[in-house]
Amino acid sequence: PKLSVEPYGRREASLVFNEQAFKGFPLNDKGDLEKIRVNPAYAYFDRTRYISVVDSFLENVLLFLRPRRFGKSLFLSTLKHFHGVENKHNYEALFRDLDVDRDVKSGKITPGQYLIMPFDFSVIDRSPDLDIARNSLNDMLNSAIRAFYMTYAPYLGTAASHQLIEDRVSPSALASLADCVNLVQETLNSVRDKDDPLFGVKGIYLLADEYDAFSNEFLDPNDPRPWEQLRTSPSSLLKGFWGSVKSKLGARQIAKCFITGVSPLSMADNTSGFNVATYVSWRKNLSGLCGLTEEDVLAALRLPRVCKSEDEVLRHFKIMKDNYHGY
Repeated sequence: PKLSVEPYGRREASLVFNEQAFKGFPLNDKGDLEKIRVNPAYAYFDRTRYISVVDSFLENVLLFLRPRRFGKSLFLSTLKHFHGVENKHNYEALFRDLDVDRDVKSGKITPGQYLIMPFDFSVIDRSPDLDIARNSLNDMLNSAIRAFYMTYAPYLGTAASHQLIEDRVSPSALASLADCVNLVQETLNSVRDKDDPLFGVKGIYLLADEYDAFSNEFLDPNDPRPWEQLRTSPSSLLKGFWGSVKSKLGARQIAKCFITGVSPLSMADNTSGFNVATYVSWRKNLSGLCGLTEEDVLAALRLPRVCKSEDEVLRHFKIMKDNYHGY
């Protein structure tokens, strides 16, 4: 169904909000752009201009690191809703009057040109039992591939029945991934009709959230088990996953990847064969992607129902600046 979103009435710095409906910011949320946009009570820091920045890189596999709770998951949700072909009909509701809308109207970027394949590594059971951890990782990967089929079965010419999907999902997540990418490639190669909803779709856009959450659990200096034992059990599956992703990179296959995490160490060890990722965390044109500027914080403090006067705004701002060390 098509979304209906009330327009934001005001904008301060990157903060957009409905002055009459505003009640607060979403709390304890994983970060879902659609939930924020459909609720006029929420204020929202617009980071959509970075969709175009990310798209402008020549490299197709990007690694972006920031501390936890900095908005990485919300940006992945933003990429998903912008680039997913299934969201084209909701473009106006989700992105109208946001920064990226100017780029779309100028022809700088086009929405809805990918099939989105998201993986959330934070949901894995990081059990000290390595067999349990490995099975949990395999199950998470397969669950993500099932969800991909459920979303895109109508586009891929496959009925979205559980039985048909289960027939395509193998016990091994690596085999499931390879088969899924092959199906996408075959389908996109056969598209000729300009009226086909897949016409112009470039391939899969893989989004990996907290790619290092799984492996970081085992980087414990007090763990008596040898590192070789740890890295050859669940981590071998993780390395195999990234190796499979690398082997399937290409037009009408996995066309782009955006990977988020906290530490580059996991990428160095568990994905040693995945030497195609470009580290973009310190690129100047992405410096404002996550976190808030002083102007953003001041704009938030000046929202209705937050502070009663400018003196109160400045007092709270000084407290935050003195105690939060720039965060």
